[in-house]
Amino acid sequence: MSSPAAIEAATTRGGPVRQHARITGGVLMVLGVLGLVPGITTDYDQLGIFRSGAQLLGVFQVSVLTSTLLFLYGVTVLVFAGSVRQAHKSAVLHALLLIGMGLTGWGIVQNSPAEVLPADGASSLLYLLLGIVFLITSNRARAREIKENGIF
Repeated sequence: MSSPAAIEAATTRGGPVRQHARITGGVLMVLGVLGLVPGITTDYDQLGIFRSGAQLLGVFQVSVLTSTLLFLYGVTVLVFAGSVRQAHKSAVLHALLLIGMGLTGWGIVQNSPAEVLPADGASSLLYLLLGIVFLITSNRARAREIKENGIF
């Protein structure tokens, strides 16, 4: 068990869970912003709110909605990074949301009325992999937090 001084230091400077949440939130915010930057997003003139022909880096189909969601997911994770438990819960929740976005993309036929998010294979795979990576790293950060600081 850690001393009260170690626990205080971990909660003020940010232990592994809070640091992970900051990185996760930052990555999501950057992805959200990049999806709206001409040049980084190809076929920018085809960028739509829901359906879109624009592609991030010429590979991942993006829309105003997906970019906004990613940015807001990142902001939300950062907002909850102030508390160890809330940081972990938020990172896990948003990892699950990304996994859901990835799985939903494969379950929806492109150009169907149900298509709200762009549903190409590359972006679906990106969301799925990001979600899985964030979920695994979040749980590893939690285990490290418990080991190093004895708190959670």
